[in-house]
Amino acid sequence: MLRIPGRAFTGLLIIVLLTLTGSLRTSFAASLAPRDRQHAHNQFGNTFLPLTTFHLRGIDGPYHTQGNLILGADNHPYLFHGIARDDLEYFCKGDGHYDAKELAYLGPGNSTAKETYWGGNVVRLPLSEGFWLYGHPSENCAPQQYQALVKQTIDALTALNMNVIINLQWTDAGGQARGSGTQLAMPDADSVAFWKQVAPIYASYPNVLFELFNEPHIYNWVCWMNGCQVTGDVGTNNQTYSYPGVGMQKLVETVRSAGANNLVLVGGLDWGYDLSQLPTYHLQGTNIVYDTHPYDYYGKQPINWDASFGNISSSYPVFAAEFGEYDCGTNYTSQLINYFDAHNISWVGWAWVVAKADSCAYPQVISTYNGTPIPGMGQWEYQHLQGYLALLVKAEVPEQKK
Repeated sequence: MLRIPGRAFTGLLIIVLLTLTGSLRTSFAASLAPRDRQHAHNQFGNTFLPLTTFHLRGIDGPYHTQGNLILGADNHPYLFHGIARDDLEYFCKGDGHYDAKELAYLGPGNSTAKETYWGGNVVRLPLSEGFWLYGHPSENCAPQQYQALVKQTIDALTALNMNVIINLQWTDAGGQARGSGTQLAMPDADSVAFWKQVAPIYASYPNVLFELFNEPHIYNWVCWMNGCQVTGDVGTNNQTYSYPGVGMQKLVETVRSAGANNLVLVGGLDWGYDLSQLPTYHLQGTNIVYDTHPYDYYGKQPINWDASFGNISSSYPVFAAEFGEYDCGTNYTSQLINYFDAHNISWVGWAWVVAKADSCAYPQVISTYNGTPIPGMGQWEYQHLQGYLALLVKAEVPEQKK
């Protein structure tokens, strides 16, 4: 495969981005109404805006939605780009790589021969409701320890001027799957308990977003919205569970009832991928962003993107909080991220973790916790994040909100 040197690659990327987006930053009046009706057309005149319109780094929250845009506290459009820091859904005590120095490599900084700073503005933290509520007694991990590690991590990222997504990744079928839990089709009663506790803690954090449930894969829009009995759900632990599934509307209302107005991310059907029926089944409430998780599977190829989530992004704010490919290549990921850029879709790649498995069999993006990119997908995402920073060389950077 042809390999392009890093500097040449970055230069080509900047040219492509500037060609795609235009070269002038647009100014907006601070008097724009920040909380127009959730699904109204945005007030900036275009369905999709050039990348140079957006703030792309720093904390500019608290954030809110307007039409198909996410706006910062200054009513300026904002796009999130970063990587998911995987493993808190299955390691109650983490893997030992959550200190501020190593977390900093996910964000902006000056790279050296041994340290690579990726330049993202957001980090996604996948969590386990079981660990949060019950801990992991067999591993001497109390729920208070887990909650403290999560808070320590979020506080460190906040001090680094980065945004954070709290993602409910693994659930426990209403207490049946003890320990870490597993990946299931729908939220449950413990998911409600999780958000009742989490939401008020982080309601005052202007940089924290709530991803309410990782990847719904019930194939019924009414159930997705309002809940239903789930029978014979096979978790990723190969165990089978039946439980009352909680609808996405209930999770939105749980967060809002806890006094939190943070952005909430809500994934669609088909493992969080399909948003096609939102015109009929959109949720009620404010500051709702819809989440899609494309992977290089059948039915989730470029030919499917318009119908599945691209067309929707002209009316609703869309966020791709997880995606990747399983071949160490870049064909799928490069097309996908360019598509996100053209449709004002924020994105978070999967995943910042050094897995024991073959890196080409699992979509990890680093080979060391010093930020060394994996060749292929990891290197491409790293270079693209650097391209966003290049667009900001002469641009105003949002003031860090204390």
